[in-house]
Amino acid sequence: MYKMKKWLMFACMFAVAFVLQPQASEASEHVTRGEFVQQLITTLGVDIKSEVKELPFTDVDPQLAPYVEAAIRLGIASGKTETTFAPNEKITREQAYVFLIRSLQLRHHYATNVFKLYEDEKSIKPWAQQSLAAALHLGLLQGYSDKTIRPQEWLTSEQIKTILKRYETNIEKITFIHTNDTHGRVIANTQNGEMGFAKIAKIAQDARQKNKQTLLVDLGDTFHGTTYVNLNNGQTVVDLMNAMKYDAMVPGNHDFNYGQNRLLELKQAVQFPVVSGNIYKNGQPFLPAYTIKQVGKKKIALVGLTATDTAVKTNPAGIVGITFADEEATLKQLVDELKGKVDHIVVLSHAGLQTDEKLANNVSGVDVILGGHSHDTIEAPKKFKYAYVSQAFEYGKALGQTNLLFYKGKLIGVNGFLYRDSATKQEDATVRAIVDTYKNNIDATLQQVIATIDVNLDGERANVRTKETNLGNLVADAMRQALQTDVALTNGGGIRASIPKGNVTRNHILTTLPFANTLVKVSMSGADLKKALEHGVRLYPEQNGGFPHVSGIRFTFDATKPAGSRVTSVQINGQPLDEAKTYTVATNDFIAKGGDGYDMFKTNKLEFDSGELLSTVVINYLQSQKPISAVEGRITVANQ
Repeated sequence: MYKMKKWLMFACMFAVAFVLQPQASEASEHVTRGEFVQQLITTLGVDIKSEVKELPFTDVDPQLAPYVEAAIRLGIASGKTETTFAPNEKITREQAYVFLIRSLQLRHHYATNVFKLYEDEKSIKPWAQQSLAAALHLGLLQGYSDKTIRPQEWLTSEQIKTILKRYETNIEKITFIHTNDTHGRVIANTQNGEMGFAKIAKIAQDARQKNKQTLLVDLGDTFHGTTYVNLNNGQTVVDLMNAMKYDAMVPGNHDFNYGQNRLLELKQAVQFPVVSGNIYKNGQPFLPAYTIKQVGKKKIALVGLTATDTAVKTNPAGIVGITFADEEATLKQLVDELKGKVDHIVVLSHAGLQTDEKLANNVSGVDVILGGHSHDTIEAPKKFKYAYVSQAFEYGKALGQTNLLFYKGKLIGVNGFLYRDSATKQEDATVRAIVDTYKNNIDATLQQVIATIDVNLDGERANVRTKETNLGNLVADAMRQALQTDVALTNGGGIRASIPKGNVTRNHILTTLPFANTLVKVSMSGADLKKALEHGVRLYPEQNGGFPHVSGIRFTFDATKPAGSRVTSVQINGQPLDEAKTYTVATNDFIAKGGDGYDMFKTNKLEFDSGELLSTVVINYLQSQKPISAVEGRITVANQ
């Protein structure tokens, strides 16, 4: 009797679940496209912009715009036309499920023969079939008791609650919060959009509270880059990352800037694994290749890879005896080694987007590649043949969240988004206190005298942008001396203040050279070098941030001639310029990337990226007590 009652109770509940399922016309109000997008983006936890200034749609109000922008950016929704989104148009069940399934970024397609179970299968539009099949297989879409799914009915507010609740219940997440290429930007800089570590810490903390299965990882170029980390050889970053409870990191090329021994010291100081499987010292592994994390019921291997071009993108003196093995060959070997030991493999890569994409297409057994090195912006993880790839720009201007999505224990997709700075972002108080302590101590250090000079160094804006100055000569000489190149060229716009004679403090140098430009070496032909000089003087006598300051070069230009044909003579270290010869040029990374319009640098070979700030290079030069060159005719204006 008891069993019979229990069965009847279950049968009644089962019937209610289907028979009383709300009808579109009677359950509640219909939902619009705008309302569904807003609720979906909110449920996904996507970081939205506080204000959207550029949106192609003229029919989206400012309050809804951040949600629509996020949906467009992440490939979840699209406009009805190029200029309209139709936010007030009612949305069908079919359209809503398409948006939802797009947000999951599924690994595979699902069989559409599941539609045979439903009498209205022919009402499903062709473009929605894959999405609705996936929704059915994943338990996100459930049919009515009359064996229909009613794809063309308008979605109701009650149904949207049910759909999003199923998403939260059915889909399990393992979340990665990831930083890359912060280059010492530990302090927030609102003007530059740099969040700083205190805000990043709060975001990571909130993500962990929302989902206990969350890991915080770093993809390299972290310990070096600004005065606030360089002056103590990366200790600032160590203390901050420990406080933030990072789970793992891979070193980047610039993490070798203090030398390999210091990197090993930093590895010992941090309270999490530092991994890279393709770095060898005298033929032996330099670091552990991977670490294995137990996340819920899953074992996740975090495999590290460092760019092979580290050999030419850090100071060679710091990597003596070290080699960097091929990333793809290394990863295939490690995947084989990990078979049967882990459930999933996530690569922590500081190898650059081009390499990451190649690995994602060529190496089976890898699920996700979280990347750095190339400073690329990937708004949502990109799917390739075997793995998904993500990267979060640079300098803490973006922070990545990448989610591994599971249904009944099986990895079904990978989605995510990028956080960016905004006025609403809060800071973690503990991390902020550490930042402030180091900032205050280092600010005091900035008042330390690093040299004494007996001449005023001219860095006045009107001068460095129109003519040779002794400060411009000093900066160029320091660059050329540091890299032992044939010549040096830097832009006057990078020099922001004069330095008075007498005691020179670190603050003087950082005020004069405030940008985080680094010293690089480029090989280029004499013909391209002449083009660079032509480009630099093309606007004369107007002030020009790209006006060149040089070392090892003397040239004359005629401002009465057309731009591009002004340079009349060039000497390189006392010899006439040979346009067919290849010269080594010390410059800054801004110019090397084509900054100030110096496009001819972009097409030439980058031989070496020192990672050293120009400010550090100039400090070292002044402390060497080399003579300071006066204005000596390196740049001559003819017919003036």
